[in-house]
Amino acid sequence: MTVSTDPLGIGIVGAGFIADSHAQAAQGHPGLRLAAVNDRNPVAAAALAAKYGATVSPGLDELLADPAVDIVIIGTPNDTHAELALATAAAGKHLLLEKPLALSVADSQRVADAFTERGLTLLIGHTHRHSDYAMSVSAALQSGAVGTPRSMRLAIAGGWIWGSWGAWVLDPKRSGGHAFHNGVHLYDLAHWWMGSPVERVFTMGQKITAAALEIDDALVATLEFANGSTAVCEISRGERPRSTNVFEIVVHGTTGTLTRRWNSDGTVAFTDEVVGALGAAGTSPFGRQLGVMHDAIVNGTPVFPAVADAIHSIAIAVAVEQSARTGEVVDVSRQEGTKA
Repeated sequence: MTVSTDPLGIGIVGAGFIADSHAQAAQGHPGLRLAAVNDRNPVAAAALAAKYGATVSPGLDELLADPAVDIVIIGTPNDTHAELALATAAAGKHLLLEKPLALSVADSQRVADAFTERGLTLLIGHTHRHSDYAMSVSAALQSGAVGTPRSMRLAIAGGWIWGSWGAWVLDPKRSGGHAFHNGVHLYDLAHWWMGSPVERVFTMGQKITAAALEIDDALVATLEFANGSTAVCEISRGERPRSTNVFEIVVHGTTGTLTRRWNSDGTVAFTDEVVGALGAAGTSPFGRQLGVMHDAIVNGTPVFPAVADAIHSIAIAVAVEQSARTGEVVDVSRQEGTKA
């Protein structure tokens, strides 16, 4: 049997700002290359393709039929994820799907089943899991540095409102709301670090930017885990100035406390344009993520996070949005198809 050593070809669907991070990661991996780009905006597709030596696919069907494409990366608006993922599975391609997996647990399960049935690799882009800070927190908790974790607080605040008042993320039917678009990162981390599924959620939502918003641009969600521990997850994209960057983590355990302060990266700016910590140099989480994807396809290693974890994060996001609207505690386990 002959085993090909040629790099796996990647086709990117959606040439928005996040696409360049994926393309850079592919360029840095010896077993991967960017083969094709498709976007409804041909100018954006052409610019990304030219930068990395790829071709432009005039349509999704053409990209999915391209024999040079082994892996598809989808970075389109959230409401398109399920449909495009199912088309990718039907075409026999592996998929790295930007978070959120879908806007419902039922659609998430449909997507997961489609890839399982065809023996294809599906990885959901919970990129924070692959970052230096997240892996360090996980390693510390796994080592027993604070004993048994009992409570945690995760807070990410920053960004003025996304893009413009016409941005699709402000449409709840397209983005699913802030719980799906950004909050899902925190729910995924809390679930991972605590090592227990979330059972109940209580949320308070605010429209910080303007009362005219159709979504809450700030959410504080309290998660209750099956093991009795709790997590408070604060997410905001309504801060000013636009480039505000505050990120804090506190984990209380039975024997100690782990803390990542908002200025833990060491460099902090206070200017008219920037308020907060400046990102520290480190290993690219996008590079690590694509390394996981490559190894899963070539060597059969498990994807990280597991698809079941990504589905559970969707169930949490559904519950967070429901609680924000109703003001009631919502039972996550009642979300149909939830898996942890």
